[in-house]
Amino acid sequence: MLAVLSGCLAVVSAGSPAGGSPAVPGAACSRARFPVTLVGDASAQVSGLLCRPAGDRGRPLQVLLSGATYDSRYWLLPSAPGKPSYVGWMLAHGQPVLAVDRPGTGASGRPAADLLTMTSEADAVHQVVGQLRSGAVPGGRFGRIVLVGHSVGTSVALVEAAAHHDVDGVVASGFLHSYGPRLGTLFGDMHPAADDPRFAGATEPPGYLTTVPGVRAGYFYDAADSSPLVIGVDEATKSTVTTGEESTIPAAADPAVSKAVSVPVLAAVGENDQLFCGGPLSFPCTDSGAIIRNEQSFYSPAAQLEGYVLPGAGHVLNLHDNSTQWFTAANGWLNRHFPA
Repeated sequence: MLAVLSGCLAVVSAGSPAGGSPAVPGAACSRARFPVTLVGDASAQVSGLLCRPAGDRGRPLQVLLSGATYDSRYWLLPSAPGKPSYVGWMLAHGQPVLAVDRPGTGASGRPAADLLTMTSEADAVHQVVGQLRSGAVPGGRFGRIVLVGHSVGTSVALVEAAAHHDVDGVVASGFLHSYGPRLGTLFGDMHPAADDPRFAGATEPPGYLTTVPGVRAGYFYDAADSSPLVIGVDEATKSTVTTGEESTIPAAADPAVSKAVSVPVLAAVGENDQLFCGGPLSFPCTDSGAIIRNEQSFYSPAAQLEGYVLPGAGHVLNLHDNSTQWFTAANGWLNRHFPA
């Protein structure tokens, strides 16, 4: 088991500070770093893995934003050995991507916990978008940019798109304006990252939290559609969320935020997402029609809201056995709205 886990971790080494590239013929990946300002004169560095497919097919750049207690490895980890990751799939289909470590995670800087909020992170992403558009990052200018979020990463993407109107689309995965049966207990199953064996030898600042060992399977996965091996890798590579983020996540779900988004939006969830689907305060995520019926009122007509449900999956769509169905849907949406 440990040998197989090590092999999976090698696959996602591109998400680690050491760098690396998904095994896609002709694709080129490099570490990109973006200096940003958070609050006042507090500065930080945002790190990401910028990957371009073979040839320039004129596709928009996807800026990938992971959720709480995940970093860019969420986009680089396959759902099983031999299967493609989100990044690998998109590169194989001609789509350039930037897998970002949000401030406080992965290879990015570790600001004080209270400096990281939904607003300050959205501002940081806004600065990253500006640098990508201006050509400040090696690799040229990117004329079209789509934010692709998962969970808290979607919250950041929506706040950014609503406030700055500088992106061309938003893929909002792992997020709904609803309250699933396990959402309310998630932060109760977190503790200081400094106390967790996963971060032994690291220096995680005060106010940085992570899930207590052994709970990720119940919150983020559907057992019938996922591999214990991948869940083990998830536990071994988990990241953090800060108290500042925790306290501001609810504000990002304010309908005024999503209604201010004026670009196309794809809302995508797993059918069995325990954080957002089912229970007395949500609705059954049975199909795309259910998503549109329950979410459309939270968006403006300019969002041209579309929905997608990954059958049988839990919260972390990328890491379920049938994840390529979701990748195909996201790729199709991108091609329809942003043709080459």
